[in-house]
Amino acid sequence: MTTECPFESNVIDAVTDGSWTESLRVHVASCDDCAAAAEVAPWLTRFAGMDERTHVLPDPAVLWLKAKVLQSSAAVERAALPITRLQIAAYLIIAAGWAAILTWKASALQAWINHFSPGHLILGATGAESTSLSLTVLVAIIALASASVGVAMHTILAEE
Repeated sequence: MTTECPFESNVIDAVTDGSWTESLRVHVASCDDCAAAAEVAPWLTRFAGMDERTHVLPDPAVLWLKAKVLQSSAAVERAALPITRLQIAAYLIIAAGWAAILTWKASALQAWINHFSPGHLILGATGAESTSLSLTVLVAIIALASASVGVAMHTILAEE
C-alpha cells in the first residue's frame, strides 16, 4: 500500500501558478509521484479549462420534462389497450355480420338491387313485377350499416 507524497499538492500548485522553488525542483527529480503529477498537471489544467464539447448536453429540466411526457404517454397507451382490442373485436363482428348477410341473402339482395335498373323500374311502375326484401333483412342491413358508421366514427374521433 502506497501513501501520497506530502509535497504533491505543492507541485500541482507550482505547475499551475508557475511558482517553482529550488527545493521543490530537487524533490520532483527524486520523487516519482511528484514527477508524474508535474508531468500531468499542465494537461489536466488545460482539460479543466475546456468549455467546448462536441456534443452539448441538454438541460436537465428538458430531460425531466421529456421523461414525464414519455411516462404519461406510455400510461395512456396501456390504458387504451383494452379499448383498442374491443374496437378490433367490433370490426371483426361487423365484418362477420356483413359476410353472413351477403352470403345468406345474396340472391334476394341481387334481385332487389337489379330492381333499381331502368328496365325493372318501368316494369315495376306498371305493376308487372315486384321485388321486395323481408323486413328482417332490411333491419339487419340498416343495423350493420349503423354499426359500421358508429365504429368508424369512434375510430376517427378517438384519434383526435
